[in-house]
Amino acid sequence: MRKIIIIVAVVLALLTIGFLVLNRYIYTEKQGDGTKIAPYEGILTGEHVCLPHKNTNGPQTLECAYGIKTEAGEYYALDFDPEELPDFNIGGRFKAKGLITPIETSDNGSWSKYPIVGIFTIKGPIEPL
Repeated sequence: MRKIIIIVAVVLALLTIGFLVLNRYIYTEKQGDGTKIAPYEGILTGEHVCLPHKNTNGPQTLECAYGIKTEAGEYYALDFDPEELPDFNIGGRFKAKGLITPIETSDNGSWSKYPIVGIFTIKGPIEPL
């Protein structure tokens, strides 16, 4: 009987160690290798929005930080010359080509209050949809 208890204890210990090793491996893989993604050219399609705040507790200001909400539900801050959108209203849909800078690459901490995944610098014509 004592041998069975020892064998069960050893098997449980090995399973626990195996679980911890596998868990650490999966966690490390999900975190990536720590390299930042460089800005890249791309086309985004979505709705012109005022970016929502991450923290909605307490009073909210009425400022509107321009952004785009893609069909996937991701928010990007917009960086463009306001004169490029003379008759373009919040809520309008558009498509544009530009430089996409992942938020992890951005050094600008002023975007931290918004749930954005990047900054979209419009470099081409804006096509209303």
